[in-house]
Amino acid sequence: MADHESTALIHTPKRRIGPWLLIILLFSVSAWAAKPVTYKINGLNKELKQNATLYLDNLPTIKPGQLDEYRYEIRKALQKSLMALGYYQPTINFHSNKKATHQLIININPGQPVIIRSLHINLEGDASKDKAFTQLIRQSRLRVGDILNDGEYDALKTKLNDLALTRGYFDADLSEHQIRVYPDEQAADITLTMKSGRRYRFGPVIYDAPVSEATRQLLNTMINFEPGQPYRSELLSQLNMDFSATGYFKSIEVRALKGKAVDGEVPIFVSVIPKTAWELETGIGFSTDEGPRVSLSVDNPWMDEKGHSFTSDIKVSQQVQELSGRYKIPYGNPLLEYYSLDSGYQRSTIQDTDSQLVSVSVNKWKKRPGNWDQDFFIRLDYENYTQGLQNSSNLLLIPGMSFDRRKAVGSPMDPRSGHLYNLKIETSAKAWQSDADFIKVWSRAKWLTTFFRRHRLISRIEQGVIWVDDINSIPPSIRFFTGGDQTVRGYSYDSISPRDSSGQLTGGRYLSVASIEYDYEIIENWRIAFFVDSGTATNAYSNNQPGWKTGIGPGIRWVTPLGPLKLDFAFAISEPGSPWQIHFSMGPDL
Repeated sequence: MADHESTALIHTPKRRIGPWLLIILLFSVSAWAAKPVTYKINGLNKELKQNATLYLDNLPTIKPGQLDEYRYEIRKALQKSLMALGYYQPTINFHSNKKATHQLIININPGQPVIIRSLHINLEGDASKDKAFTQLIRQSRLRVGDILNDGEYDALKTKLNDLALTRGYFDADLSEHQIRVYPDEQAADITLTMKSGRRYRFGPVIYDAPVSEATRQLLNTMINFEPGQPYRSELLSQLNMDFSATGYFKSIEVRALKGKAVDGEVPIFVSVIPKTAWELETGIGFSTDEGPRVSLSVDNPWMDEKGHSFTSDIKVSQQVQELSGRYKIPYGNPLLEYYSLDSGYQRSTIQDTDSQLVSVSVNKWKKRPGNWDQDFFIRLDYENYTQGLQNSSNLLLIPGMSFDRRKAVGSPMDPRSGHLYNLKIETSAKAWQSDADFIKVWSRAKWLTTFFRRHRLISRIEQGVIWVDDINSIPPSIRFFTGGDQTVRGYSYDSISPRDSSGQLTGGRYLSVASIEYDYEIIENWRIAFFVDSGTATNAYSNNQPGWKTGIGPGIRWVTPLGPLKLDFAFAISEPGSPWQIHFSMGPDL
């Protein structure tokens, strides 16, 4: 409730108590069993009526026989509801509804509103030079000439206090905060004065005693402020989230020791308890590309005090069986800078491909928030495969690099807008004892935008090229195939590529895919979609094998906490008779 001084006098009628106890006793049972009183309010606009209803709803349940006893409380509640929105001289009349005895008809004339005549917001101390406070006051909805609104006044007081705490004004005090109301003049004068004192600064980081020196050095790489920097609570919140995102700790505490500030510098206390047990996670899923699949993940997020970690994954579907492991070694901030030692085995039986791939790699990762994430790697692949009529094996030493950039606005699982860019370059040469010479470049871009609230547009392009003398000299894991849920719908997974003399798929040197999709939200969390996909994997764009393939069709999107569930009905219009396929997949659009 706002702070007021008012010259208004409000008439409060006396409560009327029935003179005869016997009558009260006789009617108490019937009153108790009767329907509770409801209210019909006339004479107010939508905003005033909603606020009056809210205040009346906070009254206790009233039976018709108790109406006279509660008229004072009803009138008082209505007056308060109107005063909160600037109406101090209402006329309120009650009438009984003869047809519905449980309904009270209330006719209200709110009168003339109180207008803000003067508004004085004063900042004293360091806050007077802080642009954040200036912006907050500028954005306030309190304006001279507007109708007085207690909610806006209270909101501004709360925001001033909250901003003071979040920006390190720990001695701040709203020394003056009042509204002077003159109902007869329909005027109000508002005064707010904050004495902020000085703004405190970040001091040293103080670790809890059990935190080892090696762990302190690891955590120091994640500290996002410098001693002497002006205090901002959001930096501590972000630091807490960063510590949690590492997956290292089962307990995290980050807080400012305000009572131990020295010369305006506040020490920051940090306490963490590492995870010591192995973690097990299982999952199941389905997509039309791979069919049903199950997964098992085994992690040890804290191998030692330097932040080394290990994870192993098993994924099994009808077409792909995969076992992989990764050992991570931070060389800076463990969220952004680390080496990884990766190894894995993959068995693939997709279309005309039967492949067994063993891979080992060393990666140097550097993630740059808001910019390109980069991975420099060197990988050793051994692949034994049958691809169409070809039976072969390859040993390849492959250095390379990849760059990724993702920006999503809104929920990570269902963003409103954003983009995704990927670029990967890898090569191999007989000069370092590989079985083939090649250079492979692959890139993808995806854009998402929402307009007019319910309309979404998703566009995607993908392009790849392999410089190699003979496509048969490299294994199928390096070649290009396309088609399926994530590329060209209407075609089976990896079913688009050149074919050999027996008509079996061989994979191609070039890859091109383009897609555009329009979504419309029909009701909350449900969308209908229409898409057009087109693409090819080929050895030469000039010949007609396999040519560009296009799929079109409608779809349904159900937005869940895990991301949208997508069901598409795609027609392969490049084929005779335009055969169709159902595609089911799940996951965010970016």
